[in-house]
Order: sequence, then structure tokens, then C-alpha cells
Amino acid sequence: MSKQAETWLAPERGNYAVMAVMLFLARILGRKVLTRFIWPISFYYLLHDGTARRGSWVYLCRALGRRPTGLERWRHIHAYALTVLDRIFILGNKATVPPYTVCGSEAIFEALDKGKGCILLGAHVGSFDALRSVSRFASRKIRLRVLMYRRFVGAASKAIEQLDPNYENAIIHIGEPHTMLHVAEALQQGQVVAILGDRAPDMGRSMAVPVLGKDAPLPLGPLRLAAITGAPVVLFSALRCSDGHYDIRFEPFAEHIKLDGTRTQQAQILKTWLARYAAWLETLCRRDPFSWFNFYDFWKERS
Repeated sequence: MSKQAETWLAPERGNYAVMAVMLFLARILGRKVLTRFIWPISFYYLLHDGTARRGSWVYLCRALGRRPTGLERWRHIHAYALTVLDRIFILGNKATVPPYTVCGSEAIFEALDKGKGCILLGAHVGSFDALRSVSRFASRKIRLRVLMYRRFVGAASKAIEQLDPNYENAIIHIGEPHTMLHVAEALQQGQVVAILGDRAPDMGRSMAVPVLGKDAPLPLGPLRLAAITGAPVVLFSALRCSDGHYDIRFEPFAEHIKLDGTRTQQAQILKTWLARYAAWLETLCRRDPFSWFNFYDFWKERS
């Protein structure tokens, strides 16, 4: 195989026409029936998306501690397809939201009570959009902002996002001149800023820490953001269970990340926090190995 580097910074795959059909069927058939249509789609991508297939293989070898079977590789891609399908129902009207349970939501409210907003740190594990369901139905009003890299969002994703008129308004775009200003303003206003911490658009601003037994680059941006703003950090995950409901969990991560001392000392502080994040990520991967959706050369083994 070629040693050409594989990265997640690539145009998103997906067809607007196909997604338009799925949206139409969702309104008519509902979530339970439409889920059955995903099986052949998952099999198609397993056969035709070489990057995803290789990325899944490498990851599952590490998560399972052995070579995955063909069925397990399909199951991994199928789990991602189901999560994408659920976006239709999560971003649609409230009546269509998949069932979910929430554990640890008090961690968000305790963080917000400190008066510096809250950084919600997750990963590409399960559904990030499930967080919107929590913000809608929480016993206490939460203003959610999402820090995202949007350059390669495809037509299929845009079709789904149009289901929620407020979707774009909640996004703070990564990589723009005023990104940090918007984040600081949101936190000062007591809002929750959510970000996924297992990818970085600029891998030069990353640090290698062990993930599932081998060093991998994780972005420093979320930690530096917390250090600069003084905002507390809470971890977030939403795993799709076998019966289709979501297990949503929050847990405290850092009351305040302080970067004191020399550059070397600061680097060690950052590495310590990144190692804690990596340990949390590993726990999720061991708990449900088919719900981490980084289908690319995460460990830089092909570069």
C-alpha cells in the first residue's frame, strides 16, 4: 500500500440527492423503519471507502486487542451510519428526538455557577448532536455554542442541518480572525462552548500522548482555551445503545487549567492534562469500541 498520508481534512463524502430522499422517507416511515435501510449503505461504504476501511482496521486492532473480523469492520461503519441517520431526528422537531438518559448534568450547572461559562470537551465518539437535545430539555436554560471546523462540510450534512433553523447561529467557526473573541464573549455571558478534542485542523498545534498503546497527536487548543479564559472544563459523551437510545454522560474535568512557569513547565502541564483526556477517551473506546468515528490515519502510521 502507498505511504501517502491520510487525514480527516478532506471533503466530506455524501450526496445531497440521496440525503433528500432520506429526509423524505424519515417523515413518512420514522426512525425505526428507516434504520433498516442503512444496512446496505454501510456495506457499500465498507467496500468503496478505502481510507475509512483502513482507518477502521487499525483502530479496531488497538481497541479490541486483536484483528477485527469482517463483520466487526462493517459494524463499525454501520454504527457511524446510524449516528448520521439519527441527526435527522435530533435536529428535527422535538417529537422525533431519539430516547436518551442523562447522567452527571449537574457538572455543567456547577461549572456555570462559577461565573466563567463552561467548556464542554468531547470526542468523535457517539453523537455530538445529542448534546443539543440536552440543552433543549434541561431543567435549567443552557445557551450552547459549538466550536467547529466547517471548511469541508458536505452537501448531505448541510441538508440535515437545515432541519434546525438555529443550527448555524450556534456555531463558532474555527480558523477565522475573530474566533477567539467570539469564544471569550460567549463564556463571559455564561454560555457553554462545546468542542471535540481528538482532532485538530492545525496538527502543528498538537502534542503526542499515548492513545490505545501508541502516541498520537491531540490538539492543544481546548486546553489553551481553558487556560486563557479561566473557564472550567466538563467532559461529554453520548453513546448509542443497541436499542437505539443514547446514554449521555457528563463529568468534571478541570476547575481551572493554569499554565505557570517556563515553556518547558507549561508543556509538561499540558501533557498531563492531555494524558487525562486520552485516558477518558480510551475508557469510552473500551466500553464501546464501535462508536469512535475517526476513520483516518489517526496514529500517523502511513505518513
